Amino acid sequence: LPANPDGAKLRKFAVVRTPRSVYAAIPGRNKYRPSQKTPVPNLTLCGCYTSQKYLGSMEGATLSGKLAAEQIAARAVDAPAPGLKEVQPHVVEAAAALSPRDPVGCRGD
Repeated sequence: LPANPDGAKLRKFAVVRTPRSVYAAIPGRNKYRPSQKTPVPNLTLCGCYTSQKYLGSMEGATLSGKLAAEQIAARAVDAPAPGLKEVQPHVVEAAAALSPRDPVGCRGD
């Protein structure tokens, strides 16, 4: 960098636009996203798909990681942490009605 940056001039630039790069936050959809805490012992979820306020973005993934770390830290010292989020009943019913299938495109013995 020059000693006096006042004389610096921009030579090149580019504007990158990514339309629809973040999902639309449709009212009522967050109730379908899982919390970081799970009913499985020692399993904590994180990622932009979990329940947090910045849906479908890097900010959401980062916040989710922070929330997951808070869950883990609270569990390590037996401190209270936000609880489980209730799974919607119709989602549980639909999952119970499913039968196992072989994955598409997989072959093997």
